[in-house]
Amino acid sequence: MVPRLLAGKSLPRRGGEKSLDSQFKIVAEAFLELFELLESYAPSWYAEQHHHRALTAWRVLQKSKATR
Repeated sequence: MVPRLLAGKSLPRRGGEKSLDSQFKIVAEAFLELFELLESYAPSWYAEQHHHRALTAWRVLQKSKATR
């Protein structure tokens, strides 16, 4: 899902092309930070379903880190 602001637009690139591995690391790091914030602050809209989806994604990332 692309934010509405960026839908249909190419994302700006800094410093040339990055490898897929380095892009994955950036995305994983951002997700983990957001996951921690959501778990800490638990906003009212953050339902149990959201928590379970995020936890599943977190586990996938942890497994991925272990195999690298």
